[in-house]
Amino acid sequence: MTRLFTNWLSQKWRRRTDPALAHAYQVTFSTAQGQLVLQHLLDEVYCQTCPVQDSIALAMHNGRRSVVQEILENIDSAQDPTKYTLTEDALSAH
Repeated sequence: MTRLFTNWLSQKWRRRTDPALAHAYQVTFSTAQGQLVLQHLLDEVYCQTCPVQDSIALAMHNGRRSVVQEILENIDSAQDPTKYTLTEDALSAH
């Protein structure tokens, strides 16, 4: 049962990044304009805390942050394609 759960969990959270798409993210955000946009997203969205304690505003804020997270993970995946791939060794360790 533990092995079944481990397999399910690894499939549930494993990133399936298309290498061509990851490369497109990397190319887009490696330009001067892309770096400016990415820095703006990091400063104004990703690294900001939610200014209010309203649950709907918090959900919206987290949604905006998740888009920036997706950009960062795709750029990172283009630089190291195996980083988000779980190996059998990693699975059997759990």
